[in-house]
Amino acid sequence: MHQSQSAINRLASVLQASPASDALVILGRLLDSLPIGFHITDCDQPFHLRYANQVWEHWLPPEKLPIQGKAVSDVFPTAAQSGILDIMREVCRTAQPRHLKGFEFRELGILARSKTGETSRWDWEIYPLSGPDGEVTHLLNVVMDVSERAPRKGRPAAADRQAANRQREAASGVLRIFGVAPGSGARKPSEALSSREQQVADLLAMGFTNAGIAQHLSLSSNTVATHVGRILAKLGFRSRTQIATWVIEDRLTAAPIVPS
Repeated sequence: MHQSQSAINRLASVLQASPASDALVILGRLLDSLPIGFHITDCDQPFHLRYANQVWEHWLPPEKLPIQGKAVSDVFPTAAQSGILDIMREVCRTAQPRHLKGFEFRELGILARSKTGETSRWDWEIYPLSGPDGEVTHLLNVVMDVSERAPRKGRPAAADRQAANRQREAASGVLRIFGVAPGSGARKPSEALSSREQQVADLLAMGFTNAGIAQHLSLSSNTVATHVGRILAKLGFRSRTQIATWVIEDRLTAAPIVPS
């Protein structure tokens, strides 16, 4: 499911980027492909949801959808009782991010967990997004499912840890795009890649598989795999998602900025 133009416009407003930037289309696809909940609210109470990625369609019952435009308390009735709204007010006021680790939020993942008996635990991170004048105007909410899984035969705990680490890496890349990644260093310049590697990276960011890239560029799949390996090595990355976020960040940096 591709992002609608209205969703792209909402991302453009928050990122202060041109709605015509193809980087926003790629960003929307990336956010929809991740098993991480991303949603953006304004800082005006009752905190209306301005953007949400596709994973919420799996975490919330159908009667809650779509959630864009609704107040947080309408989508999550226990948000006030659980302290989420107080934390959101604090982040808007102080411009300091807040993280809730292993937070129990029973309103999420009900449909999936009703059959397995799993607990409902979430890491919920809230980051301030500022406008041109430095005032906090929006909040980026990053939500990851860290519920205890029902034991699965033959699946070692190490596999679960690796999956969690991949989620963290993906979330870190998105935070860089929104300019709120903690302790992020200087990004690798696009000049680090050859022109062919840049082509491969761009197509990879657009969601192409190696086979799709090979067909598009009239290359063999083995050649594409070699290019992907070199891109990962040159940029110091470990995943295709990191390459995608690097491409989006590069394009947004080069795109003209428009007033929010």
